[in-house]
Amino acid sequence: MNPESRLARVSFTAGPAAFLGGWLLMLPLGGAAVPGPWWTAAHAVWLTGFLFFAVMTLALRRMAAPVTGGRRTLVEIASGVALVSVAANVAQLVIDLVAGFTSADAAAMRALFDQVRAYPGVDPLVYGAGAQLFFLALPVLAVTLAVLRRVTPVSAAVAVSGVVLLAGATLTDGRSSVLVALGMALLWLGTLLLGRGRQVGELGTAG
Repeated sequence: MNPESRLARVSFTAGPAAFLGGWLLMLPLGGAAVPGPWWTAAHAVWLTGFLFFAVMTLALRRMAAPVTGGRRTLVEIASGVALVSVAANVAQLVIDLVAGFTSADAAAMRALFDQVRAYPGVDPLVYGAGAQLFFLALPVLAVTLAVLRRVTPVSAAVAVSGVVLLAGATLTDGRSSVLVALGMALLWLGTLLLGRGRQVGELGTAG
């Protein structure tokens, strides 16, 4: 297995695992923006996770090959949206880490965030819809790959269920919700199954 294929295989578990791990590290803070070791550790883990999500997205894109026509267009659009959203999340996490390192207390951190978000486009792209689009693009990729028979319907359904639960948690009681933990766990299981749908070790030669 070449290094690219090995990294692709790892990304299907490492990305969601880091996503869950960062959330767990934030629990002592109750989701509050407070500089310190918990904030730094959580956001460093999240940053690692989203870098793995980028690798996973590229692997999912390659898993669709060979396919042409409308389905190929859908895969390309969903992959592109996912990667742009990953970039938005990476930018957000870098800002959060810098804020944590440079702020003396929570008030100073909030002031820095307000300053950054005041720049045109930053709030919607980095903190708003831009950061959330990954969780729309991922189900599209999963379902499309299931239709193409590159992954099993079960794996796609589990991954989509995880995203739906996370969306539901956002609309209810937020970050401390049991739905968040369950949603992240299902997302982890779903992506693990997606990675086994087709031999990821073959992705280095897939076009």
